[in-house]
Amino acid sequence: MGINTYMGAEHDGSALSTITDDGLFVLAQDEWSPAEVGDDGRVVGWFVSDECDIGLGCSGLDAAANLVDQQGKVARIRGLNDGRFAMANYSNGVLDTYWAQGSMAGLMDVVDVASVDKYAYTSPFVDDQIVHSPHWPEGAKPATSAAYGWLVDRMRSYQDPAGNKPNWIFVESAMPLLRDQGSLTISMEQLEGAAWSAIIHEARGLAYFQHNNGTRCGFYSLVDCDAERLSGIRAINKGITALAPVLNTQSYQHRFNTTTETMLKTYEGSAYIFAGIGLGQSPGAKAFNLPVGVTGSIVEVVGENRTLTVVDGSFTDTFASEFSHHTYKVAI
Repeated sequence: MGINTYMGAEHDGSALSTITDDGLFVLAQDEWSPAEVGDDGRVVGWFVSDECDIGLGCSGLDAAANLVDQQGKVARIRGLNDGRFAMANYSNGVLDTYWAQGSMAGLMDVVDVASVDKYAYTSPFVDDQIVHSPHWPEGAKPATSAAYGWLVDRMRSYQDPAGNKPNWIFVESAMPLLRDQGSLTISMEQLEGAAWSAIIHEARGLAYFQHNNGTRCGFYSLVDCDAERLSGIRAINKGITALAPVLNTQSYQHRFNTTTETMLKTYEGSAYIFAGIGLGQSPGAKAFNLPVGVTGSIVEVVGENRTLTVVDGSFTDTFASEFSHHTYKVAI
């Protein structure tokens, strides 16, 4: 599938080597004792808790107590002195509504890596939560790829400076155990758009929530789905992995236009422009004004077997849908 890490591994009596011997990394949760983890070099981190910000992964009676509990969990991990990083997943706290008031910056700071899971494409209940955030743009539709990029921005807003530690995004791979009326199964186009929107907004990791209660796929959607969906997810991961040498470089600031969300990087003599539709933006034709120093006359649309022409320092391309995204490569 092109997936390289287990975040939380079933503690069912089998050894972690069952996973790591296949070349996969593991973030072990506290069900696994230090003795069980041992010196396995592919157990690279500890999964501290899930949704401590709303009290599910921590035992406090309020936001402040949950933060203290999380700090204690991480302190125990640090005390192992085993070189593994601490990672936690958060939820409603990043919305800055009722949950985790006054504690979200601390929850982000205490761990080395944080992720967020708000399934905007599939849960009407989640969408209602999102639009009540004071930071949500008025009139923007939450069931869009852009919402996943916005969630990364929300995590970064609690960091000083923004992005001083890596942020990951969860994307649902089917229907993520939803019970609210109108729940949906994410489409492949939506899944791909959500992943790339998050990456464009500087997500450093992509996590799939594979537990499913929809009519399509079995309970473990990354195992039990039909061949077409599994092939599609594999293709998404292959495309991301192919661009990993570029994605793992420093980004640059440049405003290409006001009608797309973009990320600019350079690699081996070329500029790479990652672009998608942002919140409140509409699909259609988009013009990109290149920064000074990017002098190439031909733009390769990566992975799409087509090129565009630069005219007077600008090129134009079309974004057909809200989940559309393109990657451009042009010589410096």
